[in-house]
Amino acid sequence: MGYVAVFDIGTTSMKGVLLDEQAAFTGASSVELETHYGADGTVEQEPEDWWEGLLRITSRWWNEWKIDPGQVEMITFSGQMEDVIPISDASHRAILYSDTRAGEEAEEINEKFPDIQQVLGNTVRASSPVAKLLWMKRHHPELDQTFDQYVFSAKDYIIYKLANTAVTDRTTGSTTGMMNLETGQWETDYIVSLGIEARKLPELLSAEEVAGQVSREASLVSGFRENTPVLCGSGDAGASTMGAGAVSRGDAYVYMGTTGWAAMIRGNEDQEAKVEGAFQLAHIPEDAVISIAPLLNVGNVHQWGMQTFAGKEADSYAGFEEMVESSPAGANGLLFLPYLQGERCPVNDPDAKGAFWGVHPKTGPADFARAVMEGICFSFKQVVDSLNESTTGSITVIGGGTKSRTWCQILADCLGRPLSVREESEYMAALGAASSAFIKLGWADGYHDFCDKFMSNEDSMVYEPEEEHVRLYEEKYERYLQLYPGLRGVYVSS
Repeated sequence: MGYVAVFDIGTTSMKGVLLDEQAAFTGASSVELETHYGADGTVEQEPEDWWEGLLRITSRWWNEWKIDPGQVEMITFSGQMEDVIPISDASHRAILYSDTRAGEEAEEINEKFPDIQQVLGNTVRASSPVAKLLWMKRHHPELDQTFDQYVFSAKDYIIYKLANTAVTDRTTGSTTGMMNLETGQWETDYIVSLGIEARKLPELLSAEEVAGQVSREASLVSGFRENTPVLCGSGDAGASTMGAGAVSRGDAYVYMGTTGWAAMIRGNEDQEAKVEGAFQLAHIPEDAVISIAPLLNVGNVHQWGMQTFAGKEADSYAGFEEMVESSPAGANGLLFLPYLQGERCPVNDPDAKGAFWGVHPKTGPADFARAVMEGICFSFKQVVDSLNESTTGSITVIGGGTKSRTWCQILADCLGRPLSVREESEYMAALGAASSAFIKLGWADGYHDFCDKFMSNEDSMVYEPEEEHVRLYEEKYERYLQLYPGLRGVYVSS
């Protein structure tokens, strides 16, 4: 039996799984990752932790699951995007997507190139790698000179470690502030005019293109057979979109992970349908664009709420769920603005903060817990409505957050729409990433065929909205929308 090995590198964890020709999962394994937070909006990870995570997962495959490395026919990936990851002989931390240190540089780029969004298809923000590269040149020129190349997705670093080649995919490229969405190529003249060396950028490939083969050195360390093909794979948004079964125009879904987003598929020609604050990303099927509205505050806020109100004990997850359920819908009037790390859509404000409003003498701990979850769901409602306001019907939800039945039910009530959650939803990005390998190996005839064969909704859990709660949340949502505008002056003056 042959397998495709898939690695999905997120922010809090790295997952690995083997899929056979029928897309059956084997060896599903996860490794926790550490994130380093610093002053002035710095958010970093050690790229070597990703590599060590891969080695731990493969060790389990060979030693615990007794998989023969010779059965692995191809390796592919999904990974967090918008990172700046140096390639050099010495180990250096990666600047993550949520890092906002390059705000001034982003403003300068937009002032110098006011029409850059029309050129690239996306605007430049503090999170954009092009702004971070400019920050690096300005603040650490001595380090910039020592770096041979940069890559922009966590999975790109693993590809480099396996195959000694620097590449990235076009979904990831769309987030860099340097790739032309229409041509799928680097906008070289613009990049050079900023003082960035174009030679340090990775080669742009499609997800199904072979980036290289496992080197002898990597084979000895990882256990993979030497010369096993290594695909370019896709940034997490592309893989998750495939995992949600969204390949045709109008398909929409929600992703609930450490961060989150709502997304809709559009045609390449649908430029007039752009939503303010949303990214336009090249999809894995090359004739489509993912219009994606990203949220910084999703699973991280759930984790904060759980630790703050239910404690850090091993059973705190279940305890937090019980707290949320013990408070009535509406949290006894308590509202929560979930901007713990600033926000980028629909509010683009790195200085935004979280806030509770509506505390009264009868407010209890369970109300705070439920208000946290309702605040996250209201934030999702903002971006879902902005992308998909005219449509109705069930919406697919994927990501680790779907493990919480309480969260899913509150989201269904806030959206007023049924939610469809597939079995093993947290591994849907890995399944989506595998699609390119299935096509390359001839196990699927194309991306639509892959979805038809392996993305059935028959085993999905459906959360139906409760009409009484829907009406209550519609009223509460209108008050929620007033929180950020009302507090913005406080953020600015603080």
